[in-house]
Amino acid sequence: MTEQGVGDEIGEVDEAIERFWRRAVFRAKLNHVPSYFGPTPLEVVRPPAWAFGTTAEEADGFLRDVLDGRTTAIAGSLRDYRADDGIVPETGELGIVVDGRGAPAALVVVSEVLTMPYAEVDPAGTVVEGSGFAPDTAMVVQRLTVLYAA
Repeated sequence: MTEQGVGDEIGEVDEAIERFWRRAVFRAKLNHVPSYFGPTPLEVVRPPAWAFGTTAEEADGFLRDVLDGRTTAIAGSLRDYRADDGIVPETGELGIVVDGRGAPAALVVVSEVLTMPYAEVDPAGTVVEGSGFAPDTAMVVQRLTVLYAA
């Protein structure tokens, strides 16, 4: 009997994400070009897997709200994007949303990216990263569309 270490757990999570991705490619119809043309870039390059929140419970809640349609967007400070790596999300970017244990559950696409003052961000369907923003703080809002859910 062997002990399962952290490296083994990471490998299992990565394998689960890869299996999810292969299923999602077909279910979300990302491979719409016949195979005799070869794989498309969308099929070859697996998008990043991510969770939203600082705890497993927050990640599970976010995922549940995305799948139920209650959360349709994520907003973050433009200043924070510039400070992190300077890269602002773009329309068409894909992501695999995982639950609090790292299990893949939804393939999403950024369907729209908007920059607007915090005061104009719709609080009903948008989760905001951070807090304490002034009404005129420039925010980046990513609208998400679920392409496939496990």
